[in-house]
Amino acid sequence: FALATSARSEVLQEFNGGPGQIALHGTDNLPDDPLGTAASHGCVRLSTRAITWLARRIGRGVPLTIRS
Repeated sequence: FALATSARSEVLQEFNGGPGQIALHGTDNLPDDPLGTAASHGCVRLSTRAITWLARRIGRGVPLTIRS
């Protein structure tokens, strides 16, 4: 899953043909960049289990607060 947000990256103006949008996504397609490594330009990377759980419980427009 990839859950898009309304936030934009300060690093990428575009990504993969679209805007530099920040998303929450799993890491199945990133075997060389496990969680805990600096492999994102602003996205929030989650385990596949965590993003699947989250995607099943929230809908579009749900407010999101990300804290460090």
